[in-house]
Amino acid sequence: MLISQEGQAITKRFFDAIELLSSNRTIRGLKTFTDAHDINRRNLIRVKNLPECSVLKPEWIYYLCTDYKISASWIITGKGDMLL
Repeated sequence: MLISQEGQAITKRFFDAIELLSSNRTIRGLKTFTDAHDINRRNLIRVKNLPECSVLKPEWIYYLCTDYKISASWIITGKGDMLL
């Protein structure tokens, strides 16, 4: 399955948010995020490394938005501020 350019952009913003959370020490890194939400880290790394053919699960975006105050609008559209 090939992921659209829009879908790939959403995936990029998702991982940009993870990187910000890690750099400001809200989380230690990707492992902290995956452990906290019972996500298979290999699956998430595959999405990061192959955004053109791997699907970002909606619940992963949900976790970023509800637990870490990342803007859902920003993840989906790229408009506005990343943080609420």
